[in-house]
Amino acid sequence: MSHGDGHRAEATPARMILHLDLDAFFAAVEQRDKPSLRGKPVIVGGTGGRGVVATASYEARVFGARSAMPTSEARRKCPAGTAFLAGRFGAYRASSAVVMELLRELSDLVEQVSIDEAYVHLAAADHDLSAAGLTALGKDLQSRVTEATGGLTAAVGIASSKMMAKIASELDKPGGQCDRARQ
Repeated sequence: MSHGDGHRAEATPARMILHLDLDAFFAAVEQRDKPSLRGKPVIVGGTGGRGVVATASYEARVFGARSAMPTSEARRKCPAGTAFLAGRFGAYRASSAVVMELLRELSDLVEQVSIDEAYVHLAAADHDLSAAGLTALGKDLQSRVTEATGGLTAAVGIASSKMMAKIASELDKPGGQCDRARQ
């Protein structure tokens, strides 16, 4: 939209999506609940011969461990002392529920796509959708997630489409925020 004075007015977006992805979720819950694991490589997943890594902590990722990798390969890549855990899904579900409730406080339109990931349709609620407003909203959400979960972190991406919001959240992991709404 152009005004006669030569300035362009910023249009209000019809759609603004926030994507939240909890960082190394299963491993982060284990590290939060078991202080002896903090700062150490942690692998959560199938621990048997045919097991698959569900989550690798960032400390394990340094050695090349990744989600969906056979556990046997992760054992070869990671040093002695790496914790290989079968997982505690009750603890993960409880932490996820806390985070999803925080997201529902932002908007009635929350699309949970996995235990540690969701999209929030921000334009459906009364939010400041300016670049500064979106940045503040994302940072506040990250602080609230960390406080409410006892230390878990999340990456946040905000954009005008789900695909771009997800890409934005991946750009600054762990614990980062990227707003692609105005770029």
